[in-house]
Amino acid sequence: MPRLTIIMPAYNADLYIGEAIQSILDQTFQDFELWIIDDGSTDSTRKRIESFADDRIKKFYHPNNRGRVAVVNELIETVNTEFVTITDADDASHPTRLARQIGLLDQQPEIMMCGTSYYAMDERGFLLRAVILSADYEIIYVQSLCKPQFHGPTTIMRTEIIKRLPEFYRPYFKDNRADADLAARLVDQYTVVNLPEPLYYYRIVSNSLSRRNYSVRFAMLDQLIAFLSRQRRTTGTDSLTTKNVEPLTQLEAQISAGYAANPARIYQQAAFYHLYWKVFGLSVISSWYAFKIKPFHLKNIFLLLYVLTMSCFHRLVKKINQTHYKRKAIQ
Repeated sequence: MPRLTIIMPAYNADLYIGEAIQSILDQTFQDFELWIIDDGSTDSTRKRIESFADDRIKKFYHPNNRGRVAVVNELIETVNTEFVTITDADDASHPTRLARQIGLLDQQPEIMMCGTSYYAMDERGFLLRAVILSADYEIIYVQSLCKPQFHGPTTIMRTEIIKRLPEFYRPYFKDNRADADLAARLVDQYTVVNLPEPLYYYRIVSNSLSRRNYSVRFAMLDQLIAFLSRQRRTTGTDSLTTKNVEPLTQLEAQISAGYAANPARIYQQAAFYHLYWKVFGLSVISSWYAFKIKPFHLKNIFLLLYVLTMSCFHRLVKKINQTHYKRKAIQ
C-alpha cells in the first residue's frame, strides 16, 4: 500500500490539469496514489485526464457537477493510506515538495499536518509573488484568529486525525474557504506547521467565478472562521458542530449591516484583494464601482488613482523581469 493519497478534484480545468498532474508524477517522492475526480466538466478535462496512463492514478468521472466539498468528502471516507492531501487541478508543485513534507512528518511524529509557503503565478505560469507562511506552531495558533495560516492545497495530513473529525469539509463553507475552516479546526487541536520555503505554485485565474464574484459573504468568511475557532477554544465545540447557528447568524447579520451602511466598502475591499493578487483588471473595475457610488469621497478617489498607477507600474515591471514557475521548479 502506498503511504500517501493525493486527491485532485477538477471542474473545467482542461487548460491546466495536464501541468498539475505532471507536477505530481514528477515528484521525487513516489510512494503515492493520485485520485483524480472529473466533477461533471463540460470542457476537455476528461480527455486531458485520459491522456495519462500511470498505475498510480485512479480516475473518477461524475456526470454532473456536485462541487468540490461534496466530491472530496465522499472520497475521503475511503482513504486508508498513512497520509492524505487535497491538491488543485490548476496549480503545480515543486518536485521536492512531497518528499520534504513527508520527511518532516516522519521526523516529528507529533506534527499532524504540514503545509508549505507558496508562489502565486498568473495563467501563463509567471510568478507574481511569494507568500511566506509561519513554521512556528505557537505563532500559527495565535495568528490563526486573525487570518488563515495555511494554504489548503499545500497541506499533507495524517489520515488518523482526519478520521477523528465529524466532518472533513463542512457544507457551510461549500462555496469558499472550506480548506481554511478545516485547517483552523486542526490548529485548535493539534501541532501543525508549514515549511517556510515556497514549494507550491498557486495559479491566479482572473476569470474564475471566485475572482469575479467578490461578495459580502466571501469578505466575511475569515471572520466567521475565527469566530468559530474562538468558540472551540473556549467551550470545546462550535456553532456548526452543535447545530446552534444562532450566534453565527447574528454575527453574519452584524457584518452585513456594516456593508449595507456603506455600499462602497465591498468594492474597496475587492479592489485591494485583486490588487494583492495582481489581477489589475478586476481591481480597476472594483475601484471604479466604489468611485461611482461615492465620487467625492477622498478614499475612493485615491483608491482609483492608486490602482491605476500600480497597474501601469506592474505592466512595466513585467516587461523587465518575469520568472516562470518551471524555472523555479528546477532550482
